[in-house]
Amino acid sequence: MKTLVILLIVFYQKFISPIKGFRCAYAVLHGGDSCSEAVKKIVRDKGPVGGYADIRARFRDCKEANETLIRNRQRRRGQNDCDECCDCDCGCDCIDACPSKKAGACDGIHCDLPDLPCDGPCDCSF
Repeated sequence: MKTLVILLIVFYQKFISPIKGFRCAYAVLHGGDSCSEAVKKIVRDKGPVGGYADIRARFRDCKEANETLIRNRQRRRGQNDCDECCDCDCGCDCIDACPSKKAGACDGIHCDLPDLPCDGPCDCSF
């Protein structure tokens, strides 16, 4: 059973994780291993049943890290941070989403984001 669980985690890491579009919140906030890597090590050391409590604790900690990152992002938005406010290079205008740009405080400031795809609507959800 241990080998099967580890193989499923490796499959997830190689084929699913790269296309989901985001990183493990725990690893982003605290550094170190992603949850999938940490769980793989727990399963390798203790087995899926013996490591169940540790696995649950890691996922709980990851959920808390995600909530912390969301709060930090929301707090930054409230500070009228010009780095968070940019116009898309493809002609979309996100000015309505950024009060400091409306006030002219960020005139001439451009995002350091890579070129955004221009084949759909502008995403001003930053």
